[in-house]
Amino acid sequence: MRPYIIILMLCATLAVGAQNITGRITCNGKGVPNVVVSDGYELTKTNHEGYYELRSLKQNGYVFYTLPSGYEPEVKNGFIPMFWAQLTEDTNTNEEHNFSLRKVKNKKHYLVVGADSHLADRRSDLKQFRNGFMECLKKEVKQAGKTPIYSTILGDLSWDTYWYDRNFGLKHFMNTLIKENYPIILFPVIGNHDNNGAISAGEDCDFLSAGMFRRVMCPNYYSYNLGEVHYVVLDDIYYKNIDNGGKYNKGIVGSRNYDGYITPEQFNWLRKDLEQVDKETPIIVQVHIPIWKIDTNTFETFASLTNHNNENSSEALGEILKDFKQVFILSGHTHHNYHAHPQAYPNIHENNIAAICATWWATGELTVRHICKDGSPGGYELFSINGKKIKWQYHSTEKNDESQFRIYDMNKVKEFYQTDETIKAILEKYPNRTNYGTISDNNILLNIYDYDRDWKIKVTENGVSLPVKRVTTEDPLHTLTYDVPTFKAEGTYGSGSITGIYGHFFLIQANTATEDISISVTDSFGQTYTTKFHRPAPYTIKMQ
Repeated sequence: MRPYIIILMLCATLAVGAQNITGRITCNGKGVPNVVVSDGYELTKTNHEGYYELRSLKQNGYVFYTLPSGYEPEVKNGFIPMFWAQLTEDTNTNEEHNFSLRKVKNKKHYLVVGADSHLADRRSDLKQFRNGFMECLKKEVKQAGKTPIYSTILGDLSWDTYWYDRNFGLKHFMNTLIKENYPIILFPVIGNHDNNGAISAGEDCDFLSAGMFRRVMCPNYYSYNLGEVHYVVLDDIYYKNIDNGGKYNKGIVGSRNYDGYITPEQFNWLRKDLEQVDKETPIIVQVHIPIWKIDTNTFETFASLTNHNNENSSEALGEILKDFKQVFILSGHTHHNYHAHPQAYPNIHENNIAAICATWWATGELTVRHICKDGSPGGYELFSINGKKIKWQYHSTEKNDESQFRIYDMNKVKEFYQTDETIKAILEKYPNRTNYGTISDNNILLNIYDYDRDWKIKVTENGVSLPVKRVTTEDPLHTLTYDVPTFKAEGTYGSGSITGIYGHFFLIQANTATEDISISVTDSFGQTYTTKFHRPAPYTIKMQ
């Protein structure tokens, strides 16, 4: 327990039962009843006239309400939802915080789900962000028409290592969105890179390092309702920032390390929050670090949050959520796409979403392509919610479209690997890399970005079906757009950015080298995507 919390508790005992936070929640001047209000520890509800009272130890420094269904919050600068207010530190100080809502029909709504924008005013990121993600948001708003549309970014809005070195932190992130006229209400999530690297390691580091996010953005954990869906935002980063004697950027005092972990305080609040929610209500949990991951060899799901004091936060969260009929977890952090289905919790489906910044904006600067480590184009997920029916589709910011896969003529890839001097040098220095120079002739490689286990694939050549085999491998285009130019310029490349090994690839053995291939892919919701692949097909930076 944080030492100053003990002091706060002692102060609070002087006024046991006193309500030190009060206020009213209204819509068009009329009180809104039964709205949940919380300080992250205690919960209360507004009465029939919209008034609330709360006794708080003010541990988190804020009070917030859970947006009720059928309403939107007051908005600042066109996108900042004003569902919370900062508190004074003195528990003996009584304070009043009022909030206003507006009525809206949002049983049907859209949610743009992005992750990992990593804005730092480097590698032309602000320009790429403007021309890519921002243009896509404008398109989504236009296509939504009269249907309400909202957004979230699943953490790593900024990049902690550059907060002081480049003078670009969370305030600058917000100023960028204001300048670019961000067009949709944004419900932010904290990521590991949104913690303050200037906070020294110690017992209070995790709490204090998230202070900037709480002051500039919003609470680091909260909930809200849109239509018939209950949304929960959690902070699953335990920031440690241990000084290991390394060389750090200006203003940074530690290694910026962290554990994937959900604190007991959050779990205690979450249990109280979910007590207000019917078990038939769909739950969408938004976090930064994945709760579950998949083994790229077996494709089996395993817990991700297990590395803090040997506590398994993944299973703890699963136990809290196990009685709800539908639970979707949205996460980022990995910069690639996958779906996880924990066997012990069949009601839970995790959707890990690739990055807005793709490979930290590097491929865009190097080759004017926007490609993630798994070959997915940089992008976001568009969720379409109608009552309790929830579906989604991956959208590319690179081409501003809804394409779901890329196809490789592996004869051309093989030829490149056998003849290009840079890729040969890469393979010599890094022999564990995939060598497509040895692949069999007349193979087709299919990369389905957002593949899930219930998707269906059909491939034909001259009307004859071809076998499709799921494989774990590297994406050839990311190799071409990041690894090759980086290695060519530097003789090496960063281990965190290189092409990775992923499991949403499919190998198809064709019978010829030149016949067209027909490919049909059907997603979880019955949407079918078809194309005719003409061969021989080029393997270049400009390929589709």
